[in-house]
Formats: sequence, structure tokens, C-alpha cells
Amino acid sequence: MKKFTISIMTLLLAVPMVAVGAKRDSLLLSSTQSGDKVVERYLVRNAESGVTQFEMMFPINNSTLQSAFADNADAIAALNSFTKSAADTTMHITSMEVVGYASPDGQETKNKALAAARAKATADYVTSHCKDSKVTTSSHAYLWSDCIPTVEGMTMDEKDEVLAILASKSHSETEKQAELMKMPQVWMIFKNKILPTMRNSKLTIAYTKDSVVEKSYVVKPPQPAPKPAPQPVAEAKPETKEKPYPVAIVETDETGIIVEVPQKERHHRRKNR
Repeated sequence: MKKFTISIMTLLLAVPMVAVGAKRDSLLLSSTQSGDKVVERYLVRNAESGVTQFEMMFPINNSTLQSAFADNADAIAALNSFTKSAADTTMHITSMEVVGYASPDGQETKNKALAAARAKATADYVTSHCKDSKVTTSSHAYLWSDCIPTVEGMTMDEKDEVLAILASKSHSETEKQAELMKMPQVWMIFKNKILPTMRNSKLTIAYTKDSVVEKSYVVKPPQPAPKPAPQPVAEAKPETKEKPYPVAIVETDETGIIVEVPQKERHHRRKNR
């Protein structure tokens, strides 16, 4: 069973914008047009956010991180792969936290120191492979009462008695262990199945990742400007001119000018005489 888990939440931006919040923005990488279709490619910063966790196991009373112990080889390989990809400019680690744990058997004071040492050993390994990241550490020494959920999900003899011991308020941690060791079969289950899973460290890494997205849309070609509507032009009335009576000079002599009058005019003059 591999001792690491990855949980990723993807945030898709339907329409990339130049600035989206304080920590998310986008950069136009390219814009191409084919016919009436335009395709734009954006680098969207912090488009994805995620959390990944790695679990390292430790032998009893030991705080040295050993790749050959339990499933550590798989967890360390996965961690190395992740830290290598974290060097990519598209990934940005936002936090790294290590918690060291110790099982409840033994002395409580020693267990607290053991849990802290396991956290430090894991943090040292991480910083040696991802030097630009800061790792915060904390530790937790389990109590016998922390075993209750695990026991409740198991089948074992004297289960009710075991649960009563684990939940007891009148017994010290040392006394609880002594009571459990009086039940050989029960103690073997604790020794081989329950307690080893509580000797570990857990590394949790939160990060964001940039992504390239495309936005496409259709554009209409520019339309020609409409022609101005023709304005009605008033028809010019033809000019009417009186036709002049034709006059022709036919002869001149000393007494004056002889004018030829049209026939119609001559007829009119005779009538009025």
C-alpha cells in the first residue's frame, strides 16, 4: 500500500481576464484568426490548486528515515517526482508542513521527543530536495485512547474490555499498557497491526499550478458603410420664350427700310383698315 495521497481541485476560468483577484491573472500568449474564427491562448496563473500528502514510516524507537523500511521506497519516489516537477515554473508551492508521530507504547516523554525527531528527519529530507521551500514542523505523541477508533473497527477477543481500558480515566498511560500486555492475543494485535501504523510522519504540501487555456469566438467581417439615400431633385421647368415674328431685311434704298411682314400680320392689317 503506497503511503501517499494526492488531492487536486481544478479551477477553470471560462473567460480569462487580465487580472482576476490578487493571486490569479492571465497572460495572452497568442491570437490567431482563420476565416471568421479567432482563437486566443492564455497562460492562466494559479488556475489549479491542490494538496498532496506523503507518509513515511519509522521502526520502533527510531527516527531515521529509511527508504528500505515498509513502503517508504514508494513514498520517497513519489516525493522526489513531485519535488522535481515543483521546479517547473508552472507550479508554485504555497506551504509545506510535516507532522511527526509516535505510538503510545513506552514512556510518554520519550515518545514526544521521538515524534519531534521524526518530523525533523522528514523536513530535512524535503528541504534537501526542494531547497527554495520552507517547511514547518510539529509533532504528536499518540495516547492509548487514540487507538479506540481502530479497535472499534476490528474483530478481536475481549474487545469490550480492551475498549474500557483504552477509555479509562483512572489509569495512567503506563498502567493501560500493562493491562493490555496481560492479554497476549490482544497485545500481539497491537504490536503487529496497530502500533506500527502510528510510528510515522506525514508531509502535506499545498500548491498552485498555472495552466494554458484557449478561448475562441466568431467575429463578423466588417460591413461596408451604407450608401447615402438619393435625394429627390426638383425637375427644372423648361423656359418658355415667345417666338419673335420673323423679320428679314430684303432691300434698302434712299427712302428707308422695307420690312417684309408675315402673311398673317398682313391679313390682320388689311382687316383693320
